[in-house]
Amino acid sequence: MTRPTGRVLTLLELLQSGGTRTVAELADRLGVEGRTVRRYMDQLIDLDMPVESVRGRYGGYRLAPGYRLPPLMLSDDEALAVLLGLVAGRRAGLTTTQYTATETASAKIRRVLPQHIARRLDTLLESLAFTDQPGELDTPDAGVLLTIADAVRHRRPVSIRHTDRDGRRSERTLHAYGIVAHSGRWYVTGKDARIGEDRTFRLDRIVDARTLPGSFEAPAGPAPAQRVLTGFATARVPA
Repeated sequence: MTRPTGRVLTLLELLQSGGTRTVAELADRLGVEGRTVRRYMDQLIDLDMPVESVRGRYGGYRLAPGYRLPPLMLSDDEALAVLLGLVAGRRAGLTTTQYTATETASAKIRRVLPQHIARRLDTLLESLAFTDQPGELDTPDAGVLLTIADAVRHRRPVSIRHTDRDGRRSERTLHAYGIVAHSGRWYVTGKDARIGEDRTFRLDRIVDARTLPGSFEAPAGPAPAQRVLTGFATARVPA
């Protein structure tokens, strides 16, 4: 989480504690200037948060009476599924975050679990074994992953900046058919518009992605996963 985003969330928590908060008070709590507080307030308003401006000598900002963010409520089965997913995803290399983020996400969920569920989860994790050790795999950038996923969903061309296994950099326009997770890595498969051929790229080697105007038709034939496996069969190492 970037520091500005963290401060905006802290600001929201302060407002949720009730009452009217002055700009000076909020600036002091956040360690920023008054104009920065006002900019953060604008961001909350853009997110449809019911922030009210109170005028006068004791004015400031407050949330509309009765407003509260809904808590994150998980059933026992849901909490177990999320935590096991974090553990398994880390082991398989299929996360888009560094180890610290995975650990802190797990810790936040564990803190709100009832004691009896937390104990059962600890028992399960102590009993759980993996047949292989987690590799030192590079994880894809979350922004790149989400941008390409959106391009796949809406069949829009996407411009990618890619570094191949030999360190050569290139910029390509890709008609992305799908994203595939295979053997602990993320891949995108699609047609390289410049050469008119299907290609497969490792997502952790894509340093930037942006969608382009226009659209394309998805080709008939094998599904994205099968295209990736076929590409591996004809090329020793994917791009």
